[in-house]
Amino acid sequence: MESITAEKLHLDFQPVAILWSNTKPAGALQLKLHAQSCIMYLFAQVVTKGRTAVFDRETYGCPGARAGLGFGNGYYDAFGGAGTEFMAAFFVKGMESCKDPERYISIVQHMPERERAKFIKGERLHKNIEKAKKFMTQDLPITDISERYVIFTPLSKVEAHERPVVVIFVANPLQITGLVTLVGAVREGIDPIRVPPMAACQQIGAFVYHEAQQVHPRAVLGYTDLAARKNVGKTIPENMFTFAVPYQLFKDMEVEAKDGVFDGPIWLDLTGCQKVK
Repeated sequence: MESITAEKLHLDFQPVAILWSNTKPAGALQLKLHAQSCIMYLFAQVVTKGRTAVFDRETYGCPGARAGLGFGNGYYDAFGGAGTEFMAAFFVKGMESCKDPERYISIVQHMPERERAKFIKGERLHKNIEKAKKFMTQDLPITDISERYVIFTPLSKVEAHERPVVVIFVANPLQITGLVTLVGAVREGIDPIRVPPMAACQQIGAFVYHEAQQVHPRAVLGYTDLAARKNVGKTIPENMFTFAVPYQLFKDMEVEAKDGVFDGPIWLDLTGCQKVK
């Protein structure tokens, strides 16, 4: 599957598709069984190396990624049943925020040593425990897919008979500007972009899945996750962001991109491109 939008943007990396399937793709990257890991590192391999990655209910990386990928809410039984109390403290100031410091530390001691300082000090994503709990139990859109696998693959590898759930552009600030303009041209209203300040995997998965159910779905701007950027390092250049769209919105963008903002004089001047006659 090709993309007119990607072609006219002159992207450094081709778009990534997310598919739900009961068939595991041959040769796909996959985490070890029950491994605790950031899945955005595998996403980076799909983006930069053209690989395919696959996830299931035993290889989803972490509680947040379980929700991000669409395997239900992973926070209630996170880390062997530590659950939302533990995760809420972690999302605030770690041990300082928890009600039972001794139990909190006992759970942290089972983490890999390289991860312990992060859990002790907390990620500081929320101002207090109440807000963190509300995010996990109410605010985060949850999808529990019936299919066995979630697949990340380059859009060019998607066959004509396959239908992606999400298409993700990885783009620099100017290209993001163009994408925002393009989506604004085809979507009703004046709020075409969603920017949830949450995990990078949720920004390309859970929140986009939710938008796909809306009458007028929005795009989701992402890779604003500090932890994901630390885990991925410079595999994806530091000036890049993700711009994820439900498949239906992607199709609308493709129609407009045939003769839209990327063929206008302002875009052509900014990018130094010449319109092909």
